[in-house]
Amino acid sequence: MFVTAAERRKDAAEIETLLDAAFGPERQAKISYRYRRGVAAIPYLRLVVRDGGRIVGSIRYWPVTVGKADAPALLLGPLAIAPDRRGEGIGRALVHRTIEAAARAGHRLVLLVGEADYYGRFGFTPATPHGIFMPDERPERLLLREIAAGGLAGVAGAVKPLRRRRAAA
Repeated sequence: MFVTAAERRKDAAEIETLLDAAFGPERQAKISYRYRRGVAAIPYLRLVVRDGGRIVGSIRYWPVTVGKADAPALLLGPLAIAPDRRGEGIGRALVHRTIEAAARAGHRLVLLVGEADYYGRFGFTPATPHGIFMPDERPERLLLREIAAGGLAGVAGAVKPLRRRRAAA
């Protein structure tokens, strides 16, 4: 039985270990990491899954903008599940819970870099047909999901990192 909870500051080292196990230590060279540097993840969308004392899942969301109008959006990721716990519904629980929380908070659009085969089950579709792209990222890997009616209205162009001071964790 696993428990979903807010990420705590003291979880940082264990989450980094989980991320390395899930994606490898070279993960920070990925394009999507450019959008996370210098910006804090959104506090209420930083969750972990614990089983006993061990973190077996983690999810975070980051603020980004899209296009010349700087339309606000969220960048989901990374979603990490301990390799020995995949297939148990941990990722599904994290995605559903955070999408619901993001919608309640008034967010309208979520983007992510990932596999359409996996994220399609959560309502994510390719961003390219909507005129949204992430510079230097393979177009087929950028996915989106509207989480509010009209969330895509007037949104098109390049995904851009949000540059602001790092908020307290």
